Amino acid sequence: MKSIPKLSGIALACLVAWHPMSEAAGKVVISQVYGGGGNNGATYKNDFIELFNAGDVAVSLNNWSVQYASATGSSWQKTSLSGVIQPKQYFLVQQAAGTGGTVSLPTPDALGTLALSGTAGKVALVNNSAALNCGTACATAAGVEDFVGFGATANQYEGAGATAAPSNSTAVIRNNAGCTDSNNNAADFNAAAPTPRNSATPLADCSGVTPVPPDGNNGGNAGGAVVRIHDIQGSKHRSNMDGQTVSHVPGIVTLVTTTGFFMQDAQPDNNPLTSEGIFVYLGGKPAVVAGDAVEVSGVVKEYRPGGAGGAGNLTTTELSVSNISQISKISSGNTLPAAVVLDANVPTQIIWQGAVSDVEQAASLNLSNGLDYFESLEGMRVQVNGAQVVGPTRYTSNETPIVANYRAGANLQSPRGGVVISANNANPQRLILANGAVNVPVANVGDSFQTAVGVIDYNYANFQLLATSLTPLAQAGLQPETTRAARSDELSLGSFNVENLDPSDGAAKFDRLAKQIVGNLQAPDIVGLMEIQDSNGATNDAVVNPAVTMSQLINAIRAVGGPAYDYRQIDPVANQDGGEPGGNIRQVFLFNPARVQFVDRAGGAALTATAVQPCAEIACLSASPGRIDPTNSAFASSRKPLAAEFMFNGHKLFVIANHFNSKGGDQPIMGHIQPPLLSSEIQRNQQATIVADFVAQIRSLNPNAKVAVLGDLNDYQFSNPLNKLKAAGLVDLVETLPENERYTYVYEGNSQVLDHILATETLSRVADYDVVHVNSEFADQASDHEPEVARFNLPALYSDVSSNFAQQKTGLTYNLQSKTYNGSLTLSATAALTGKVMVVFKGLPSGVVLANAQGYINGMPYLTLSNPAAASKSVLNLQFNNPAKLPISYSATLLQAQLDY
Repeated sequence: MKSIPKLSGIALACLVAWHPMSEAAGKVVISQVYGGGGNNGATYKNDFIELFNAGDVAVSLNNWSVQYASATGSSWQKTSLSGVIQPKQYFLVQQAAGTGGTVSLPTPDALGTLALSGTAGKVALVNNSAALNCGTACATAAGVEDFVGFGATANQYEGAGATAAPSNSTAVIRNNAGCTDSNNNAADFNAAAPTPRNSATPLADCSGVTPVPPDGNNGGNAGGAVVRIHDIQGSKHRSNMDGQTVSHVPGIVTLVTTTGFFMQDAQPDNNPLTSEGIFVYLGGKPAVVAGDAVEVSGVVKEYRPGGAGGAGNLTTTELSVSNISQISKISSGNTLPAAVVLDANVPTQIIWQGAVSDVEQAASLNLSNGLDYFESLEGMRVQVNGAQVVGPTRYTSNETPIVANYRAGANLQSPRGGVVISANNANPQRLILANGAVNVPVANVGDSFQTAVGVIDYNYANFQLLATSLTPLAQAGLQPETTRAARSDELSLGSFNVENLDPSDGAAKFDRLAKQIVGNLQAPDIVGLMEIQDSNGATNDAVVNPAVTMSQLINAIRAVGGPAYDYRQIDPVANQDGGEPGGNIRQVFLFNPARVQFVDRAGGAALTATAVQPCAEIACLSASPGRIDPTNSAFASSRKPLAAEFMFNGHKLFVIANHFNSKGGDQPIMGHIQPPLLSSEIQRNQQATIVADFVAQIRSLNPNAKVAVLGDLNDYQFSNPLNKLKAAGLVDLVETLPENERYTYVYEGNSQVLDHILATETLSRVADYDVVHVNSEFADQASDHEPEVARFNLPALYSDVSSNFAQQKTGLTYNLQSKTYNGSLTLSATAALTGKVMVVFKGLPSGVVLANAQGYINGMPYLTLSNPAAASKSVLNLQFNNPAKLPISYSATLLQAQLDY
């Protein structure tokens, strides 16, 4: 076992970055096309399109499509794809069936209904779900990853010509098992009997590397000198032997994967900086098992996972083997090397610090750095005692963030079992537990394993522990939170990113969100919603209105006992606000008209800016709802801020709902550039400046204006964009919570703030704020964000205007249909009044309820009059529930709120 020296406690400022799926542009190709399925003379019943990943990294096919057009056509049909295609793996897309054929295809990886021609046509692999609209320029169209024109009459193809013509009994098949791609369809494909291959087919080998000779001078260990794994790994991030060929490297197999295996030297050195483990890459599953002693000959390579999208990732050192003969099995059933136990020496403060910004250029590892600590264990067996789950299980490989020793040494431990980032600590001790020899069970934050054993790997910009042994999961029983209900004089304001909500999500998601809004959030008076999609979601067409989406959400809220919400929003220009193509996400104000009044001011449009202007109410918006500076380049391919005015208890409130630019494109916090470059922050800084200036304009007209800025700002409370907003006089209400409770999102095991409600001092001093944890800590989520709510104590200042009215009551009669006692109250105004007048009913007997009350003040029901004119009469119809059949008496007091702008 390697000894690990004691670590220092020096702090380093680190920021969290985006976690994309690994991508390898141009590596997934169309490897086979067959259109004769079910035709006369066919063996197979269905047409099919086969894909192949000729690259070295897994590729996510989520939101990709395969598309088909006739040989000379320009009308494209598509089949949507999802899932991940591993390196050298096939992917079978079954298409339409004919009436003939006798053999079913192997189990397909995707299903479509395209009826392909058996003789000539065009097939495109596209990295989005939008149907192509090209005729003869499709091979180079945006989004096209690969293109095949098959048959003599195809008018579009790659290279010098189309493929040979297929038939009912032949398919066009890419040469060399799918590995050949010269971008010339005529040269790359041949017509032959169809051989459909799916993801379960043995992996192909495209390496083409000449096998390493078993003996002799091979450059890596000339003259037969034994090279051991720790010699290859060395004492820094990249091997000094990168690119060299080595022979007979000994090791014990510790874990077998679909593309190779990990092995570890049973005779370690005494240097804690040098790893004793390494991955052997074959491109397919090897014929070895854990416990085999082997000798491996191959080429030392530094592999950077993630392809073109992973430029910021660290490399992993591996032995690349081109032929199974380069692996010699010496014996079987050997005891595995002892696992290194992660103890108190695991760094919990510093991700990396050193003299250079690129950690891979550092002369030596420093084990007080988190990156260097785990690099020294790369490929080795590691045991984690007290493996506490700090992020929910995600993705197909059951990725589950953990920390050792039940969070001991963590800077900020959340009350619910996670670890919270701060300005100078992004928790470098996190590992991503993932499926290895055993599968990781689905877990929530706070759950734990007494012991987790696995092999250290690096992927998706994080160090991973590929599980080989797990004790049973101990569930902490984490429960969703429920906030308290707002009091009658409190305006409740919520903010909630509902994650690409559209009708295709199904009733279950709408029902869950409705229950969270009504039950967990206690039905806020106003909710700023983010990521509301249009009425047909990701269908990329001219539809941009969200009427169906919002109708389904509002109806779902009513169905679970919530209020009759209304909403306001502005349709964007199609595909101009970022997000999922065709989805047209935007912010929406959901509000309860029984509690608040939306101030409608006409003129808001997608590209029309609302402005702050003086008015009788001191400050007003030119359009409500209205977009703030929507044509500014700061909001290119990003959501535009939505501003509106509300009235509550005579108080005017300006609310601005935002969804700032995402963190996509930032360098990873566990990557080789330190500190990571936050390229996405540039646009968020610009967006924050524009919103801050808009708030300043309101406050320049009315220094006491009540302004709230809310939404998914995609950044932390200590970030530069948030500091710009706070400099405009806004208080970030999340900072009123204890520091270890400041989080609305859990990402890669880091609990962090992305969602905010900020308020001017006038509001913040009467605010009660809560993050309601219902989503981000759970593997089963309605959204990946937590909702938040602020309650502002804004009691109305009322004037008793009863003397301005004469009152006349009628007797009550019983209505059999409604089962209520009905009557009326006639109010005759002696003077004109502007605004809303509340008619408050006092003295009702206990158990008697005004069934048609519009609200309650101090526990008493009221109805409203609006702008009563002098000498006018207003008749209020009254309906009383009176199950005990008591004599009903009451008095009516008329109150008018004094307006506070």
